[in-house]
Amino acid sequence: MKRIDTTVRSIRKVAEGYFELRFAWELPDNGDPVIGDPVIGDPVIGDPAIGNPAIGNPAIGNPAIGAPSIGGHVNGGHAGDDSPAPGRFVTIRAGGRYDPALRRPFAFSDYSPDAREAAIVFQLRGRGTAFLADLKPGDPLDVLGPLGKGFGSPPRSTRPVLVAGGIGIGPMLYLASALAARADAGLGEAPTLAMGFRSAAYVPGLPLPPGAVVCTDDGSYGYEGTVADYLAGYDPGLPPAFYACGPAPMMAAVGRLAAARRAPYEAAVEQWMACGVGACAGCAVPLKSGAFVRACADGPVLDGDLVDWEASL
Repeated sequence: MKRIDTTVRSIRKVAEGYFELRFAWELPDNGDPVIGDPVIGDPVIGDPAIGNPAIGNPAIGNPAIGAPSIGGHVNGGHAGDDSPAPGRFVTIRAGGRYDPALRRPFAFSDYSPDAREAAIVFQLRGRGTAFLADLKPGDPLDVLGPLGKGFGSPPRSTRPVLVAGGIGIGPMLYLASALAARADAGLGEAPTLAMGFRSAAYVPGLPLPPGAVVCTDDGSYGYEGTVADYLAGYDPGLPPAFYACGPAPMMAAVGRLAAARRAPYEAAVEQWMACGVGACAGCAVPLKSGAFVRACADGPVLDGDLVDWEASL
């Protein structure tokens, strides 16, 4: 995790209320990422009173480490390294603005090491995202990251089934690209991506991988119905490994499907975040055990089988 003073490369509207922001990504050499940011720091590290709220509960362990059969992280992506891997995120402040006071968290939607460029997809929701939508190429950005834990690699001989809803499209497009590259290198099976939106107006104008399925509630684009409806009749040809990011009802539906098929399920949770580094516990995610974990520090990618989705609805 480092603090980066960078600049906007490009910004464009990709759907109704949705924007893609691309920015220069070059980490500073120094290891002092957070000095000078009055609302950051990492007081959790070394604080036994906070630590991981799941520690000490033998029924939980660390729920952020995917399903037991899932291996290492995709393209890095474990806490402590500097890889902008699928599932991880950054917090952003537009230029030198401290109003709004808190940074805004966004998952990586793309990363090009050759171009030294990263991207996010965001939805226009309030003042903070309105400032971002008004940015121009060359404008300054204050970025903190990479943060959180990314997606795990699929088990051998499984079909990665990626499910995205709404703003969850960003990290899932990135994961689809990473898993397709692994498959091309003989390191796994090609992924399937299914996406759900309210209507054609919300389908982002972004490059989609071959075979991607778009579902709309009103049938104005692609499959008519929810993405869960589509998946109920989908045959992946191999035992599936589910990955998802989107609204809680969709995540709960994927969880039920994964349980019915006894398939591993990694879920990138969408939670409101304040600090982004585990200090405030404002992004608590309920588990079936009754405990809570922090989306920003213990996730945002969690073992979906452990999350209490019904409590999140």
